[in-house]
Amino acid sequence: MKNHSKTILFILIAIGLLYFAKNHYSSFNVKRSTHACMMAQMQIKPEMKREEVRKFCDDYIKSQIQK
Repeated sequence: MKNHSKTILFILIAIGLLYFAKNHYSSFNVKRSTHACMMAQMQIKPEMKREEVRKFCDDYIKSQIQK
């Protein structure tokens, strides 16, 4: 029975750490994706203003996340 309690405790701690990592690093991935999109769009369409490119990329990334 003691062995089962260690296993259960380990699983609960692992779930907690995974939940923390997901919440902590998800915004990092979105920022990197947005930045990469902005760089690509500015190379494809140099006449677009930075604000337009940011809005386009933010909308695109959000639509891809919701799929």
